Amino acid sequence: MMHRLALGVLLCLMAAAAAWGAPPPERCAETPAMTAALARLARPEAGLMIAAHRGVHSQAPENSLAAIEAAIAAGADIVEIDVAVTTDGTPVLMHDRTVERTTTGQGPVEGKTASEIADLRLKGRDGRASNEPPPTLARALALACGRILVDLDLKSDRLGPIVETVNASGMRATSLYFDSDPAVLANVRALDPAARLMVRLTTDVSLADLLAITGPAAVAHADIESLTPTARGAIARLGLRVWLNSLGEADQRITRGDNKGVEDLLSMGGSVLQTDEVAALVALRRARLGGNPGAEAPSHQAQPGSLR
Repeated sequence: MMHRLALGVLLCLMAAAAAWGAPPPERCAETPAMTAALARLARPEAGLMIAAHRGVHSQAPENSLAAIEAAIAAGADIVEIDVAVTTDGTPVLMHDRTVERTTTGQGPVEGKTASEIADLRLKGRDGRASNEPPPTLARALALACGRILVDLDLKSDRLGPIVETVNASGMRATSLYFDSDPAVLANVRALDPAARLMVRLTTDVSLADLLAITGPAAVAHADIESLTPTARGAIARLGLRVWLNSLGEADQRITRGDNKGVEDLLSMGGSVLQTDEVAALVALRRARLGGNPGAEAPSHQAQPGSLR
């Protein structure tokens, strides 16, 4: 009896050790919605993907759980969130270095503990306090799991807690890491060789030189200046998606029923558009696709940067 008990304990310990050393589960990528989204992310010719900038913060405070939920409800493919790390190592959602603009508090976000951040309340666009504290990254990823891709805009040099949280959440395959500094992304890659990266294309550094620093990327974040013919050719050869911002003029125009700003971005090769006007852009895509953005069309009809 004691022998069988000891054997059982040993087997449990071996299983626990194996699990500890095993790669994080990719459970959030296993839903039909995420399987389809990842397939589209890997194929720029599959048509436009829409990213909600800090969630739908016209309806809820930016970087809030409510804003993420609104992005999912509106039909966004990706939600962009900003991530900082508290003094005691908890990743939280916050765009600014200080908390004044978006919360009821004061001072640097990375100078506060997780408990101090939890005591704050997020403010909406009108400056009024909500009932929601700044969420932890863990809570945001739990909400997104299996429902929407996540773009992590890194606002901290303390990358270890962020990568650990992503991997523990099961969101490793369905998260993108973004920073304009390729050295930061190289550090992410060192922490997790399987991390999905979005590099920032500039006129100063070629795509090849960027990728020599970061390793392979899934998306190139660009703008009108950096999308030179040479850059576009390199992006096309690698099969990367091009992320462009619809923020500002293009967003303002689309809310007035003027699609030219969006069409210009698409003509530049944009295949992911980040927007503050998710509903309007989703409606435009739906009108062009007959309501099925994930539908497959004959290959001769699918063009990079198209609305299909």
